[in-house]
Amino acid sequence: MKFKPARAIAVLSLVLVMGACAAPQTGTFTPAPIVPEVSMDAVEEQDPTAPFTLSVVDGILEEVNVTSDRSETIDGSFSEDLTSWTSEGVLDAGSTHTVVAKAVSSDGTVTEFEQQFTTEARESSGFEVADVTPVAEGEEVGVGAPIIVTFTEDVPDRAAVEKLLVVESEKPHEGAWRWIDDDTVIYRTKDYWEGHQTVTFTANLEGEFLGDDTWGGEDYTAQMVIGESQISRADLDSHTMTVEVDGEVAREIPISGGNGEEFEYYTATGTHLVMEKFEKKTMVSPGKEEGDEGYYSTDVNWATRINATGEFVHGAPWNGSLGQANLSHGCLNASETDAEWFYHMAQRGDPVEVVGDSSPREMPWDNGWGYWVMSFDEWKEGSAL
Repeated sequence: MKFKPARAIAVLSLVLVMGACAAPQTGTFTPAPIVPEVSMDAVEEQDPTAPFTLSVVDGILEEVNVTSDRSETIDGSFSEDLTSWTSEGVLDAGSTHTVVAKAVSSDGTVTEFEQQFTTEARESSGFEVADVTPVAEGEEVGVGAPIIVTFTEDVPDRAAVEKLLVVESEKPHEGAWRWIDDDTVIYRTKDYWEGHQTVTFTANLEGEFLGDDTWGGEDYTAQMVIGESQISRADLDSHTMTVEVDGEVAREIPISGGNGEEFEYYTATGTHLVMEKFEKKTMVSPGKEEGDEGYYSTDVNWATRINATGEFVHGAPWNGSLGQANLSHGCLNASETDAEWFYHMAQRGDPVEVVGDSSPREMPWDNGWGYWVMSFDEWKEGSAL
């Protein structure tokens, strides 16, 4: 006869004894890392006017950088809890956009995200640069030269367009744009350009949204060559114009300014710029017709225009008071020899700084290229940015 239970009891006793003698076990538990998951709702051929959103699950967004293949950074904003980022404004049309982001979870696990998408192309509305002055081929301009940009049509959103205008110079400068009407914007530097350099203007318009359903046409680039630094100082009190070239006095010219018989016959004080030149020019009294009292029509040689309302540096062989008295109708009279010399050396954009207490008339900033009459702080107020 066999006893299965007795044997079973003996085995159980052995197990209990062994269990009582074993040391207690203290195991460690390592939780799995929390990995942030980043996703984006932009699609191929994305509507450039529609915003897109980057989202993260199990983490927050630390960095988001979006650029187009036109090297532009796309603006956007984070949600309050940092779990999403949404683009702002209009994307570049017909472009590839690259999205780079970094997300981090509560345990410090980092996910890096990079993805590209394209945007639909948009047909140009015909908005382009019509003209840039002064940038004639082969021309060298003066250190006061502005960059005057005229567009083919009125600008729907000035700020949107101004962001696309770039001015680069070989030598450092500070400058700003000022809008003067709906299709014209002008760039002026804080101080005169340094001479002997090339300045490059670029309008990055292609594929850009400019407001009011207007899309930019072709990009535009122009170069402006700054020549010698030629700065003239015309003193109406001493009746002398001092011309400096690259910081050295090149010529002292005896002059005769406006006689002031009528207010418009005073020579305006303030910084003028050379605008254009004529070997021969007929000077006609402003606001008067033939037969009116004070009417005149006089042919002159070597006329260099310095504002839009008739002020020139020109030859006046009839004026016997050069260097002695102001007897002109507002121009800066000089000898034929001096006027010819000035005519040949003058560059568009050369400053002519007119000073003197003998004239109560001041140069308006919008008289021709009178942009230097304004302080730079005043000038910047005309920017849309």
